[in-house]
Amino acid sequence: MSWLLENWFGNKESLEKVREDVQDYLQTESYVGISGLEKPEESSNRIPSNELEMSLFGPWAGRLDEMDMDLLQFIHDQLPPVVRDEIGVIPFFNNVTEEGYLVLAFLRNATNRDIFMEKLPLVLTTVDGEVVARKTFDMIRFGGLADMSSRPYDFFFRWDEFTKVPEQEVLLLLSIDREKHQQSKRAEELLEIKNGLTEEEESLFKAEAAKAPTQGRVDLQVVGLTNVEEGGIKVIVSLGNGLGSRVEITEVPIIVQDQAGNLVARVNYGLKNLWVEAGQTRLYGFYIPEDSIQRENVDAHQCSAHIPDASEDSFIPQQPAPKGLIQ
Repeated sequence: MSWLLENWFGNKESLEKVREDVQDYLQTESYVGISGLEKPEESSNRIPSNELEMSLFGPWAGRLDEMDMDLLQFIHDQLPPVVRDEIGVIPFFNNVTEEGYLVLAFLRNATNRDIFMEKLPLVLTTVDGEVVARKTFDMIRFGGLADMSSRPYDFFFRWDEFTKVPEQEVLLLLSIDREKHQQSKRAEELLEIKNGLTEEEESLFKAEAAKAPTQGRVDLQVVGLTNVEEGGIKVIVSLGNGLGSRVEITEVPIIVQDQAGNLVARVNYGLKNLWVEAGQTRLYGFYIPEDSIQRENVDAHQCSAHIPDASEDSFIPQQPAPKGLIQ
């Protein structure tokens, strides 16, 4: 077992023992509430978990060995069915640390559309329903979540973020903070953020989006880099379709370098349902997490980025592509 899951689950002698332990930690799923149902958790219209595709991002991607992947896939496929046309959060492990309380959960998208989550307000409660901590997590940096797919996340609450710290190591339940959720925005508005860009970024790069694409070509060009407050870099890419029919962008490799030409990051994004209409240009923000950056104290404004091998293999005209992992 790799350092990642070994740190979270402990040093287990067998995968079967870990699987047994996970069943003890599994919690009830809570829902964002975009299906229109008053109480989606009571719906019987559900989809088996193994019909969703598991994808990875950030520290989960590229660092898990075969046993870890087998474990995650097993956990994922054994989860209870998810409510159709909903976005659910289902915790599958929790751990008390010196710094705070860690909860591992799957975010499951059982809708027929890709989503971008801007903010996700979560709450920790005791089994008696007492609220001990509230925290709103910034989800933009994780990028989009494809339709009919799910992804593991780690949600960490520091002890100084608790309104009441439990006196002993008691089980705390994680769920969507419905009160905070309803106070901020409607569920649909909370989920959707255009192309993974903020309104400020949309305004800053709107001139690039207005440019006509090169006739007869599909051009993928980096038009800007910005620092992300939580760490990492966001790369703004212009997707221009100069062909006579719409195309689906299926892959975007990105290389980031500093002013001296040193490699800062090399990432490859597999995509699904990113369509660009004929004769149009779209902007898209690709987030590179901090742990994928190979140099310290990197300032995005002092870096450059380019997309290598942006060939016809990177897009498919008028037909869907298989789902890929966002890495």
